[in-house]
Amino acid sequence: MKSVSIGIIEDNLDFLQSLCGVLEENPNLHLTTWNSAEAFWAAEEAKEWDLLILDIGLPGMSGIDVLKTYHTIESRKSLVISSLQTDDAIFSALRNGASGYIWKSELDSLHDTIQTLLDGGSVISPSIAAKVLLSFRKPQTILDPTGVGVEVLTPRERQILELIVEGDSPHQIASLFGTTVGTVRQQIKTIYKKLQVNTRVQMLKKARQFGIF
Repeated sequence: MKSVSIGIIEDNLDFLQSLCGVLEENPNLHLTTWNSAEAFWAAEEAKEWDLLILDIGLPGMSGIDVLKTYHTIESRKSLVISSLQTDDAIFSALRNGASGYIWKSELDSLHDTIQTLLDGGSVISPSIAAKVLLSFRKPQTILDPTGVGVEVLTPRERQILELIVEGDSPHQIASLFGTTVGTVRQQIKTIYKKLQVNTRVQMLKKARQFGIF
């Protein structure tokens, strides 16, 4: 694995220490930390990180404010790790460019989460996925303007899409099909390309339009 630069904005020093402890298990991850959004923007370091990890409930400028400015450059990737569970916080983070949103209690699979994001995917906690799915429960009355339908997917790709909708991780899908996690991640990237989407939320919305859930 090549060297990966990760910036972290977190004001809770105890959690920051725990987070860094997990990330430092991988010697290829190089970390820079700040305890506020203001400190992040005032820092002299370039803002081009492979991944920015941040909390939403920061003192002063919020994590949402950071995302709004940080993602004016589309190629940037960010992961929210927070304890805030309100719909407003979650959807604001996703709308403003976050590639992932997980709870602070979910650090066990953090390395897999980071790899998925670096590979171009998105990761959200199952409970957050449920909130996203519920937001799409209203009947869809507008046709997909791209004209893309579920028929563009192979049977295996549709199976994977259905498993993602159910909240399965790449590891779980790989175990089910007896293949490698890398193969599953590549299949997920292919699904993104075929459905003409860039985020997990957009993919779930397409799945809803296809009647998969």
